[in-house]
Amino acid sequence: MAADESRRTARKTDPFNYEAMLRKTLTRLQTAVFDPDTPPRDLASLSRRMLEVCRELERLESENGGARAPTATEVEDEPFDPSEI
Repeated sequence: MAADESRRTARKTDPFNYEAMLRKTLTRLQTAVFDPDTPPRDLASLSRRMLEVCRELERLESENGGARAPTATEVEDEPFDPSEI
């Protein structure tokens, strides 16, 4: 847990701001992926990396309680009634 905490602290004090860097990287990757002049041989690796960056941003947003963070929904089951089978 200490490693996670030190990474969070490093992100907050990092002058390059980890989340901002990820967003800039995502923008650059999107530009390359959707550019018609990007060689087809590069599309798979660029697309994979773009999805990884998206997941990391989503993880950060949910970790920080961002607006797009997934919310848990409680669902209550009805009692089991064997006569309904």
